[in-house]
Amino acid sequence: GPTRLVDMAKQQIHAVIFKDAGSDQWVAVCLEYDVTTQGDSEEHAKSMLQEAVELYLEDIGKDELETLYQPIEGQPHVHTISVNAPSLLHR
Repeated sequence: GPTRLVDMAKQQIHAVIFKDAGSDQWVAVCLEYDVTTQGDSEEHAKSMLQEAVELYLEDIGKDELETLYQPIEGQPHVHTISVNAPSLLHR
């Protein structure tokens, strides 16, 4: 088919990366797009996320892009918050 010419530019995304308690995997979650990956280390999870977001962006149209992009401002903070939850979730 015809080659799609898309203007490419660098974009900053933010990832929250953590070690999965139930396995030896690291999980990377993108805050701007609904993309999550995992890897064998923090760095691996991060590079997997970079690749996954780039593939994700290749597949979506310009009109979709605006609705799927959730911009954030400043530096994100991770907070631990206590909530009431069903007792079956307690380990």
